[in-house]
Amino acid sequence: MSPPHPDLPTSIRNEDLVDFLLTRFDEDEEAARFVALSPSRSDASLLAHVLRDVQAKRQLVRYFRDLERLGPRGATMEHALRLIGQTYADHPHYREEWRA
Repeated sequence: MSPPHPDLPTSIRNEDLVDFLLTRFDEDEEAARFVALSPSRSDASLLAHVLRDVQAKRQLVRYFRDLERLGPRGATMEHALRLIGQTYADHPHYREEWRA
């Protein structure tokens, strides 16, 4: 399993899934920035899209993480995290119990 993500509080019920997602977003962002070093201009639009996608997902996961602390809304958060997680279902660290 990957090491804990620095943005992850220890109190969250689904800390493994949140950590998994935040780590995948970091990897996606790193890959997109690597593509940015490519001399090809045709990658610029894709790069911009990937970076916006990573940032939006990261903000959404953090938002849902914080919602869990408010009580009953946690079920909505958990479902949303599972849906986001399915994007990475082919990753070797993805767990089947996270499937929505």
